[in-house]
Amino acid sequence: MEADITANINKIKQRIAAAAERCNRAPDSIKLLAVTKTVPLPAIEQAIEAGITALGENYVQEAKEKIAVIGGRVSWHMIGHLQTNKAKYTVNLFDYIHSVDRLELAAEINKRARLIGRKINILIEINVSGEKTKNGITAL
Repeated sequence: MEADITANINKIKQRIAAAAERCNRAPDSIKLLAVTKTVPLPAIEQAIEAGITALGENYVQEAKEKIAVIGGRVSWHMIGHLQTNKAKYTVNLFDYIHSVDRLELAAEINKRARLIGRKINILIEINVSGEKTKNGITAL
């Protein structure tokens, strides 16, 4: 399995480099985020050994268990939908919080991060289609 993980990561990096070249971008300006939802720790360790430096998780509890073992060797990204009541946990665990989809959540993240002296990188999800079934802040 280790060879497969390393080989797959190398293939992805080659594809990123080729795409970057076509767009006149430096390949190292593109970040590869490996999503580890339901992935066991040994496989994650192999991915890190193969050069993965950023991991994405959907669930706070699953991430908490993995972060306890892996720690700060990588940057951690919360990529799943986040409920406001989980903000207090995410600011302790993650370096990035993706899909911040409402002002109330951003304010809670800010409040909780300030309490522990951290600045959290967030990505704001915008609902450009206006569909009621989609999450995100309404586009102006």
